[in-house]
Order: sequence, then structure tokens, then C-alpha cells
Amino acid sequence: MTGKDTDHTTTADNTAAHHALVFGNIRRDLHRRYGAQLDEGTIDNILDKTIAEQTATARITTFLPVIVEREAADNIERHIEQAGIHADPRQEILYVCEHNAGRSQLAASITHHLAHDDVVVRSVGLKTEEQIYPQVIEVLDEAGLPTDVLYQKQLVPRTVHRANVVVLLGVQDAPGVPADRYVRWDIPDPKGKTAEQVRAIRDDLESKIRALLQGMGATARA
Repeated sequence: MTGKDTDHTTTADNTAAHHALVFGNIRRDLHRRYGAQLDEGTIDNILDKTIAEQTATARITTFLPVIVEREAADNIERHIEQAGIHADPRQEILYVCEHNAGRSQLAASITHHLAHDDVVVRSVGLKTEEQIYPQVIEVLDEAGLPTDVLYQKQLVPRTVHRANVVVLLGVQDAPGVPADRYVRWDIPDPKGKTAEQVRAIRDDLESKIRALLQGMGATARA
């Protein structure tokens, strides 16, 4: 094998590995988007068939993930329509803050509580160098808000999936995160704040989230 052949093989392997990673992201996104209407096995079968068909016919693979995501979504929605399933895909809210340790965690917990399964809720940080602040867990627990749904995740640029709304909390931008709409909320960072101050942040967020859900047409608990 020549050096040129080796380079070509390495490039192809790298492309395949990248596509496998992106397809995994697409799979999770489709589960979130259509999980209220179809079981994961059905979604997986439709996606896997779409990947196989598009991979076999693609002349240029650069935009293969984008094509797969769009085609799979179309196929899933066609399946839902043919099966007579009457339910709209769940909308998604993504909360973004600096460390995914305070504001975005408060917002995610409150949204889970208010909207339950009516919307998909995610939170990420530009950097995840700090653990979720103890005072955040404290004020959530005392209000009966869920903490078992919380996890930390660093922002990963996406080229395929779009959230319905990205809420920016104390950050000006979320690079590489596409959305139908961006909202910026001026919310203080709970880091180093007293429990009383974090309660005020929690209550301010709840008010804003209720208004956001109402604007999205989602049902919020009283």
C-alpha cells in the first residue's frame, strides 16, 4: 500500500468515525423529538434504514448527516401520519449558561416540573469546570423541584439538530447551536450567593419560564 493509499484510508476512516458520532447524536435527538409518539425501536428502525439507503447512494458524503436527519424525520412523520397517531412532536428548550452549574440547572429543573413531558428540556455549559452548586440543589429540594433529572454537559457544536428555543443565561452566544429562536435572560449567577438570594433567582426563573411555556403553547402546572 502506498503512502497515498494510506492517507486515503485514514481519511475515510476518520469520516466514518465522525459520521458514526453524528448519527448517534441524531438518534438521541429523534428519540427526544418523537418519543411521545413512537417507541425507540421503531424510531431506530426508520433511522437505520435511512442511514443505509443514503450511505449506499451518496456520491459526496460531506453533507450525509444533514441529509440523513432530514430524511429520517420525514420518514418518521410519514409513519406517524400513516399510523393515524395524533400527537405533535415535542418542542425543545435548551438552557445555556457558563458552567452548567447554576442558572441552567435551576431552569431545567423548573421546566421539568412545570411542563413535565410536554417539552424536551436540555441544559449545557460553555465550560463544565464546576460541580452543580450545593445551594442550587438546596433551593430546588426545598421547593419540591426535581434534582434527579439534572446532569452536566458541555456545549458541543451541532450542525444538524435545532432546538425550538435556546435560552442564554448570562452568556451572549452559544456557538454552533442552531435554534428557531434565541432568548437572553439577565439572571444573576447563583455562585457564591446565599440561599435566600438563590431562592429569588429560582422564583424569577419560574416566572420567566411560565411565560416562555405559555408563548410556546405548552401546558404548565399551576
